[in-house]
Amino acid sequence: MDALAARLMARRPRFFEDGWGAQSLLERLTRSPQGFALPELQEVILSAPRREGRILVQEGRFPSPAAVGPLPASCAEARFQLLLPADAGPRPPVCLFLASSGDHGFGMRRFLTKPLLAQGVGAVLLENPYYGSRRPPGQQDEALRTVVDLLLMFRATAVEAVALLGWLLARGHPKVGISGYSMGGSMAAYAASLFPLPLAVIPLAVAHSAAPVFTQGVLSAVPDWEALGRDFGGPEAARKRLAEFLEPLSITQLPPLPNPRRAIIVAARKDGFVPSASTLRVLQHWRGAELRYVSGGHVSGLVTGRRVITRAILDAFSRIEAIELPPEAG
Repeated sequence: MDALAARLMARRPRFFEDGWGAQSLLERLTRSPQGFALPELQEVILSAPRREGRILVQEGRFPSPAAVGPLPASCAEARFQLLLPADAGPRPPVCLFLASSGDHGFGMRRFLTKPLLAQGVGAVLLENPYYGSRRPPGQQDEALRTVVDLLLMFRATAVEAVALLGWLLARGHPKVGISGYSMGGSMAAYAASLFPLPLAVIPLAVAHSAAPVFTQGVLSAVPDWEALGRDFGGPEAARKRLAEFLEPLSITQLPPLPNPRRAIIVAARKDGFVPSASTLRVLQHWRGAELRYVSGGHVSGLVTGRRVITRAILDAFSRIEAIELPPEAG
């Protein structure tokens, strides 16, 4: 199924058709791990809650704290959904879910959150910069035009995720966590490494870096290697150069989690997208974290492994203490 999914993706618009992007910006973004000061959200606007069965749904938006400099204007306002169990009280624990590649809108993540909501854990679903309503003009689907766009999306998503986690705590939710599948899992792990307060961390199908995903796995057919190699000695030279740019921005270049026991990594046993060695590098870096498996591959594991994923998230939340911020922090 993974190989079939990759062949179908290869028939769609290729990534990086416009090449690398501005050289000066590319070098600045790849110079070192992209840490940042703890961002705060301003002017969060929430719609009135609407009831969908036993779930309360609110649409949210806020000016992105990452929307400065080269980030496209279409990404300046972030959009999210807040899903809360209708009968769990006003401030239940909440898990932030980041999008996997191609996850425009919120449908796939709502599939993952349904059993969690039934167990009293809410969810926040962030729409990535460069995705859905935040997609820049001229970009087709998730096919980012340049490598610079990829790096800007990674950084902006991490900034927004960290800010949303702080906002949830400030609202009075006593426990927060972060998760995501595939690309969302990697960005969740990266953001968790930059968040200073205790949280549950549940990266799903996580790679330590985007480098092996784009250069080794079945997704290596997706980049436009001809465009990337036009000025750098051909496609194979471009493949090597892309790995060199992406590897320094890996999760393993950031400090390990201060309490890795709060992290549970879930991997697919036969993942064709994420090399198993890449997932194990995260586990080794977070010494003390737990690794669990779902059967099948990258695509099938998302569906067949939902029970394992739900259990991992609930277990990770059980390993963190409730946080009560002082009134002035809210």
